[in-house]
Amino acid sequence: MVETLHQPEEQVRQSFWRVTGNTVQMKVVDGHCIFYQNGCTVHDGRPWRCGQWPLHPSILDDESNFHTIAESCPGINRDLSYHQFCEILGSLLNSGSLSC
Repeated sequence: MVETLHQPEEQVRQSFWRVTGNTVQMKVVDGHCIFYQNGCTVHDGRPWRCGQWPLHPSILDDESNFHTIAESCPGINRDLSYHQFCEILGSLLNSGSLSC
């Protein structure tokens, strides 16, 4: 991400990251990642976890997480119920087609 933004790491950290211990997350603006503006504006430099979005493991652990993520992610089919989504995602994970 630092290379993609052409900025020193410390500047990127202060401007765009929310760091808690060893966990780095993007800051949130208006309910979305700071880099989301009709798509990811740092797509080539995005962190691994962002590349897995919206398939965050917490989406399978708690139905409220699913609804929160689905509301903010245009890539999730909102016509699917939580249970249908979990079934499809679980199938993909079990087949080895994807990992989260």
